[in-house]
Amino acid sequence: MSSSSLPPPPASPPTAAEDEARDWAEMPSDALAAVFAKLDVAEILLGAGLVCRAWRRLAASDPTLWRRVDMTYQGDQLQTEEVEAMARAAVDRAAGTMEAFGAETFVNDELLRYISQRVPSLKSLHLCLCHHVTNQGFAEAINGFPQLEELDVTFCSLNGSMCETAGRACPQLKCFRLNERWCILQSEFAPYEGMDDDTEALGIASTMPGLQELQLIGNQLTNDGLMAILDRCPRLESLDIRQCYNIQMDDALKLKCARIRDLKLPHDSISDFSLRWRHVR
Repeated sequence: MSSSSLPPPPASPPTAAEDEARDWAEMPSDALAAVFAKLDVAEILLGAGLVCRAWRRLAASDPTLWRRVDMTYQGDQLQTEEVEAMARAAVDRAAGTMEAFGAETFVNDELLRYISQRVPSLKSLHLCLCHHVTNQGFAEAINGFPQLEELDVTFCSLNGSMCETAGRACPQLKCFRLNERWCILQSEFAPYEGMDDDTEALGIASTMPGLQELQLIGNQLTNDGLMAILDRCPRLESLDIRQCYNIQMDDALKLKCARIRDLKLPHDSISDFSLRWRHVR
């Protein structure tokens, strides 16, 4: 075989100097947007969004990047002031188009009000371990989310009238999760025995007729409260009342629950429960 018919040698990989000299600003905008869409808030604000002017421009001017903001793991990694500032920046860059927001630990009354005043289009809100959100602060903020369809309040300090407040403020609510505690063993529930309270259940029953999914892990509702929910929430398809040990599944309740497609009862295993945000809307 002549030397002229030999295949060309493989191209050499770029050197470190060539890689550093690459102009990342020339990356096609659609490809860049696809990359940014896979990053979380911190990765955009503290990393990718600082690479070059073109990347900074996209991070600051493309509201589609901020439609779903998941900050559920940022509270443990950054100082509270830093993560609050990041949340505000995400809200501002969404320019009113944000549809879902989830966070753990760092949200307080002031930040929740800030979000509600700027994101009336929000459809999904997840708050976990946010003990700095009070009933009063929640009541003031929730009125700013008239389009909310999914509300998840897990292991926060909200209780009592907050269910009625949320139901009246959010008439389109389809999914509601209010998880107050969970125990590995039923014996750990002993301190709560006799503490029955249907306030939250009756608030749900009276203001959330469109509910399709309801999760009340560790709630203190009784048979009366559950019966009210089943009577007044005719679209309910999924019901999770695990560790609601005041509930006694008598024949009347079993009959009412027969229409529920996905039913988890008080003594069912809690092993699959996760604090991870399950945005479904």
